Amino acid sequence: MVLQIDVLILFLHKMTTLDLFSRYLPVEPSLLDWGMYVLDAGHFDVPAGSSYPVGKHPEEYLFSWENGRVLEEFQMVYLSRGHGVFECQDKRPVKVKAGDMILLRPGVWHRYRPDSEVGWAESWVGFQGEYAQRLMEKFFPSQSVVFHLGHDEELLRKMKYVLELMREAPLGFRQMMAGEVVALLARVRSLAMRSSKVLGGSEEKMDKARYHLLAHATEEIDLEDLASELGLSYSRFRSLFRKQTGRSPRQYQLDIRINRAMDLLKESQRTVTEISEILGFSAVYYFSRLFKQRVGQSPGQFRKGLQQ
Repeated sequence: MVLQIDVLILFLHKMTTLDLFSRYLPVEPSLLDWGMYVLDAGHFDVPAGSSYPVGKHPEEYLFSWENGRVLEEFQMVYLSRGHGVFECQDKRPVKVKAGDMILLRPGVWHRYRPDSEVGWAESWVGFQGEYAQRLMEKFFPSQSVVFHLGHDEELLRKMKYVLELMREAPLGFRQMMAGEVVALLARVRSLAMRSSKVLGGSEEKMDKARYHLLAHATEEIDLEDLASELGLSYSRFRSLFRKQTGRSPRQYQLDIRINRAMDLLKESQRTVTEISEILGFSAVYYFSRLFKQRVGQSPGQFRKGLQQ
């Protein structure tokens, strides 16, 4: 059994169209009263051997490794592939990898870059506002930090939605993005708190387990064999996994399948039976029943609702 820790198989299909996407927005007076506003967002998938930073950016966001930079906003940077290094004011460089969230603060010098031999994929959102400042001071009081969150389906989904709103700019999208940023911060805090409760240096083992479940989500996985590969008894493995994710390994795998099903129903014309088979369910009836239990609608009802 091969555990893939650094190769993240993302099912978020639209993200492939955002391999090199960024957008920067001005501050609008009406947003100041809202208390939270998004200033910029983007996603870069940086191949191995590429120069970094990539893409075009306003002058106040540009930086080089030699000089670093100082931002006048909060920014969260989530890595979904690869690894590299991060450094900020008065702190030694730290290694960062897929599943890490870099949380940047205004006025703090910093720099980061991917390992040139592997590259990385990063998604980021920059935000400011009176309410944003209160949230950050209350729940993230330290300087720029790195949170080892691991892969999280909900975090990726929320980050993806912010990028879609930024790109498509529907009516009221700036308020909608602000709400999603609050939800993202809540998710980061929740995941960070769970991770801190996992004792004995087992965070990395649980990350390996989650990446493996993601990479093989449509397959039957021998969880006892997986626990053995991680050097844990099966009972210890289940206990640690639930502490860090809030779910059992099997429930976590089913969540991945249902999330993929929702994307396939939304973005493809495949039948419910075809989607059931693609996702490895033994029978379409079981898939439909499980989907309704978790989503509140049958697959057909879910797809019909998207078309209205």
